Amino acid sequence: MTSYQLRDTTTRQLLARDLADFAAAETALDRLDDELAHDLEANGEGAGRIRLRLDVERVTDGVTETVGHHVLLLGVDDVPDLLPAV
Repeated sequence: MTSYQLRDTTTRQLLARDLADFAAAETALDRLDDELAHDLEANGEGAGRIRLRLDVERVTDGVTETVGHHVLLLGVDDVPDLLPAV
């Protein structure tokens, strides 16, 4: 049986597993994005331009294969425009 999982590329920490298909992995990526943004806001912290790279992995009969990547960027829109208006 095939399932999907999400892993932090840098730390190799498994973030979600036993996802039914690639679409479920994309939904989990969106949920992780929202949860992280919410947690930062609840703690009174700005995102500070956080960049995370996550791997989408397919697991079939115990064999893990990376089948996609997701780069999560937080805080990109948080910086005011410092250029004067023309």
